Amino acid sequence: MGHFGTIDWVVLAAYFLGSIALGSYFGRRQHDAEDYLLAGRKMSWLPVAISIMATNTSAVSYMGVAAYIYKQNLMLYPNIITLVLITPLVLYLFVNFYYNLKVYTAYEYLERRFNPLVRSIASVLFIFLRLCWLATMIYATSIALAEITGISQVYCSLALGLGTAIYTTLGGMEGVIWTDVAQAAVFIAGIFLIGIYVLMDFGWDIGQIYAVADAAGRTRMADWSFDPSIDITVWSVVSGYAVINLASYGVDQVVLQRYFTAKNLETSRRSVIANACIDFPTSTLLFAVSVGIFSYFHKHASQLPADFNADRVLPYFVITALPQGVAGLVIAGIMAATMSSISSGVNSITTASLVDFYQRFFRPEAPAQHYLGVSRWMSLFWGVVATVMGLFVSRLGTVLEISAKTNSFFTGILLGIFLLGILTKRANWQGTSIGAMVSLLVVIYTGTFTKTSFFLYAPLGLGLTMVLGYLFSLAFPVMSPESLRGLVKGHGEDGVRSEAVA
Repeated sequence: MGHFGTIDWVVLAAYFLGSIALGSYFGRRQHDAEDYLLAGRKMSWLPVAISIMATNTSAVSYMGVAAYIYKQNLMLYPNIITLVLITPLVLYLFVNFYYNLKVYTAYEYLERRFNPLVRSIASVLFIFLRLCWLATMIYATSIALAEITGISQVYCSLALGLGTAIYTTLGGMEGVIWTDVAQAAVFIAGIFLIGIYVLMDFGWDIGQIYAVADAAGRTRMADWSFDPSIDITVWSVVSGYAVINLASYGVDQVVLQRYFTAKNLETSRRSVIANACIDFPTSTLLFAVSVGIFSYFHKHASQLPADFNADRVLPYFVITALPQGVAGLVIAGIMAATMSSISSGVNSITTASLVDFYQRFFRPEAPAQHYLGVSRWMSLFWGVVATVMGLFVSRLGTVLEISAKTNSFFTGILLGIFLLGILTKRANWQGTSIGAMVSLLVVIYTGTFTKTSFFLYAPLGLGLTMVLGYLFSLAFPVMSPESLRGLVKGHGEDGVRSEAVA
């Protein structure tokens, strides 16, 4: 214990090279952009569900939750219930629309419902949001790798980002999904191993672990204050994550692209339900293990250095508490969580870039092989961009703050744009565009010049976009009923246009 040994290096290297080999293997099955970006629309529900869960679980989840509980308490735990609550809404509002439209990106729907400008605005917001997200993933994981291996954080970031970009570029979406499945098994195993070693240290006495954490205030789960300036309350966490999760599972290309890979609508719907069933216990286990890590270091406080940084509590536990081999597997689990997120993000940003911009504006009638080649180069490009951004993202704050802030600023506005299109016939492209831009300015002002909880930025953006978008739409002409058929809930079959307006 206490150092990263040869066995750990062997385990870590085997995982890293194995991930690249597995992800790259599927490249030989690709014949066109649909194969590369959507796995040929032939995936079954279980790998899709696991891939969704793996995509949304990263080193930010691993390290951010452990760091927050070490410093604070369990008040972020209520966010987990929001995924269960929003799943029926995702199925009712979004899945049918997207699958029946047979689109590559969700933003294609916005062009059909509104016009190319709204589609472009939403796609740009998505690309910027997910680049920040990818940079945060790379930064968070490089902290762990640098802490444990002693290698410079810069080199860790480069290896992680560029290594993932390689197999994403070669393997496409099918490679990404099956690599996600393997990586999910690795990081779930890592969580279990941490829990087992904490339990062993406490003589398998769960009650004692809880008592230590409870006495230190780390099991507190609720602050019922209505004060919007308090960052973490029940109301801010639940409302903020409800909007963030609804946006993530309803309008975020990273997740939606997995729906599009399913072989039929029923398979797509099953994947959404299965994801919620898998994610809830996995996240609960992560919170429980993080409480255990706090109790362990409370018991062994002398092991902590004087200048200890809470963001490093998980990797520090690995290097000081776990034996060789096990430590390597747990760090492989942290890498697995992040690599699945990076590969998914790169593939989705590539899809948005290719379909929403390159194909529309530069080469609309190019051969299938041309788009396949461009997709691969774009994947490599975005992987490099995200890696470089990961070298500078630490200036935004702690790991958890970076993740929450980048999500909260934009997701509510994106969700509002889609809901205006799906739920209202009166919304038009002029009003929606103006409402979204004004809402973005208000959210930026709120985040910059007020003390409002960052969890409330997403609900604020959603509410303002829908209200202002609808009101501004009243000043512009009504869209014809036929042009909206199949594109507004309750106005024709979801996602299916009549021949007259197809």
